[in-house]
Amino acid sequence: MRRFKAYMTLEASLIIPMVICVIVMLIWGAYYMYNRAILSQDCYILALRASVKADAKKKVAPADYVAAGASKQAGGRYFGADKPAFSAAVSGKEVKVKGTTKIRNSAMGRYFLKIKSGWELEAVLKARIRNDPKHIRRIKRLKDIGEKVL
Repeated sequence: MRRFKAYMTLEASLIIPMVICVIVMLIWGAYYMYNRAILSQDCYILALRASVKADAKKKVAPADYVAAGASKQAGGRYFGADKPAFSAAVSGKEVKVKGTTKIRNSAMGRYFLKIKSGWELEAVLKARIRNDPKHIRRIKRLKDIGEKVL
């Protein structure tokens, strides 16, 4: 026979908040991974497109292309995070695009495991500047020379 009638209430009052905290932490981890993947994807796509547009004949600066296309590329896909900021830099024959954003964590109020500040995400990806038509012409010319020699 049990000595106390309210033992289940006492155990539930201790365990249920911990279970809710673990579930919320899993959701935050999912936000972090999702936003990190989207940020990396957007940085690479912007770097690739800026490297294609960076042809000398087109006279388009990669930084200008990234500034113009960043809001369209980012769209509204960042869930639970601020709108990302993108910047581009050209070093040699590479375009580097850096994206930063911050995840806001205000869901748990003043709960004991609440993260005090948000997570700041940063991704830096690069793409090589290539002149594809020139490269294709060079390979075709080498193929033609090889056929004539052989």
